[in-house]
Amino acid sequence: MKVHSQKVTVYAPHFVAKKHIDTWLFDKQEWVAEQLKKQLSIDDTKQYPFESKKISVFSETIYLKLDSGQDSKVTPYDDHLLITISPRVKNTYQKYRQLLETYLKEQLIAYIEMRLAYFCTQMGEELPNDLKIGVYKRKWGSCNSKRELTFNLHLIGAPYHAIDYVIVHELAHLKYLNHSKAFWQRVEAFFPDYKTSSNWLKQNGMSLQWVF
Repeated sequence: MKVHSQKVTVYAPHFVAKKHIDTWLFDKQEWVAEQLKKQLSIDDTKQYPFESKKISVFSETIYLKLDSGQDSKVTPYDDHLLITISPRVKNTYQKYRQLLETYLKEQLIAYIEMRLAYFCTQMGEELPNDLKIGVYKRKWGSCNSKRELTFNLHLIGAPYHAIDYVIVHELAHLKYLNHSKAFWQRVEAFFPDYKTSSNWLKQNGMSLQWVF
């Protein structure tokens, strides 16, 4: 008998009657229930990288409260987010994660759009043709020849100055699609203390990758 992924599988020789298997399984029901309980506990630990129930949003600690409710939604409060899902939802972890990711994307996009407008004016640039938010392990942002900018969702946990640095960095790429001396001069011209923010991301970047 095998207990895995909240399922019980019984293996037996082909000549064993099903009624004997059922009787044997009935005698083992307490053990099966205990194994399922343990498996659920293990799955919860694996599925909730944020089991500490707190995250960082713009460098501020925000606590997570997970609950069931009539609707599936995220409700922000002063120091916590209440994430509720409908009892009808089967994969609770996936739904909690989806709701949280959507909420964080909305918050990050709102801030980046505001700062893009500001820095584009300062740098004499037109707004980019497109803005996307993704999840990456090795980059905070990117820019291509189509004037499309992409930013890492993990930036949501960083302080404002670090996000601003990444924004200016990518806007500078609209003029220089490289990391030449001219590129870094442009970054420094509009974000003089960029090295402080760059170093902060290098030192703390791994700690921001906590949910997705």
